[in-house]
Amino acid sequence: MMLRRLVLICLLLIATVAVADVQQENDDLLKNGNGLYTEGKYQEAIDQYSKILANGQHSSELYYNLGNASFREGRLGLAIINYIRASRLDPRDDDIRTNLEFARQFVVDKIEITEETIIFEYINNFFGYFSLDEVTSVTLVLFVLLAILVILGVIYRRFEIPMPLITVVIVLLVISTAITTIKIDRDILTRNGVILALSTEIKNGPGAGFDLQVTVHAGLNFKIEREEAGYYLVSFENRLKGWVDKSAVGEI
Repeated sequence: MMLRRLVLICLLLIATVAVADVQQENDDLLKNGNGLYTEGKYQEAIDQYSKILANGQHSSELYYNLGNASFREGRLGLAIINYIRASRLDPRDDDIRTNLEFARQFVVDKIEITEETIIFEYINNFFGYFSLDEVTSVTLVLFVLLAILVILGVIYRRFEIPMPLITVVIVLLVISTAITTIKIDRDILTRNGVILALSTEIKNGPGAGFDLQVTVHAGLNFKIEREEAGYYLVSFENRLKGWVDKSAVGEI
């Protein structure tokens, strides 16, 4: 028994040291990347930031820095996709939102604005105001609170819990659960992407031999419907659908 405990302690110590080493490496990479960005060496900065992502660390600051370096390097699609990733983690950050909107002004393709698009934009803004972590945390807290109230007031009867309080908690939990469900569907289950290539063709089938429908340019957003033979079937906000080469795009 003692030997097992010693082995477990050793493994925990090794894991702790390994995590600390990775964190130190990421801190050094971030510092180097920021220094290279200040010096105007944007591609080198992108390389440093990308190594942090490869190490499994994700943060709004990292994606924001990567977006800035990409924009300065003239890689509009890569800048926009990273600003969007940063915005999902920190949706109310003014700098992220400002830079994203500024970068989108340089997108060549302009989607025609319709009443449906405007309504969709309002819905997007509402659900985009909260991050997935925030709504998930609120839902969990409300669930635990409801469980405590039920256990103390109904099962053990130690406290006289007012029914209006329980009703309010239940209503808030239902609303929070609905928002969380929608956020999971929009941010995780629904696959979205951005055109990364300066320009690429939208075909009417999954292959180079199919007819050209339209040429699109870097920074344009789309939803991924399905994947086949190295191509994505994508749909744009103006309801245009077609097939695009996977190598020309990035998935958010």
